[in-house]
Amino acid sequence: MELKTIQKNLTNIVIVIGLISSIGVGFSKFAKLELTIEQLSTATAPDLSGIENNSFGINDNTQAITENKANLEKEVSILNKEIEILKLTIIELKADQNPLQ
Repeated sequence: MELKTIQKNLTNIVIVIGLISSIGVGFSKFAKLELTIEQLSTATAPDLSGIENNSFGINDNTQAITENKANLEKEVSILNKEIEILKLTIIELKADQNPLQ
């Protein structure tokens, strides 16, 4: 009989220790949560005033894009004319090499 009462008492002690430790963990997590909230409430946004002074600033590039587009269109038209000339040259070379003429 004594063994059963000792076992019951030990079981009760283990349960009480488990409850106390879980309550302690809960308070610890709550304190950590409050600390995080306090840190976030005192935090400020980063200073972005220096961005426009360095190379990361957003610039208006419409003029440069327009100039590049005009230059590219000019180069493409030149290349198209060269392709036409090369095609005509190929046709002439094929005509010169035809032995049936």
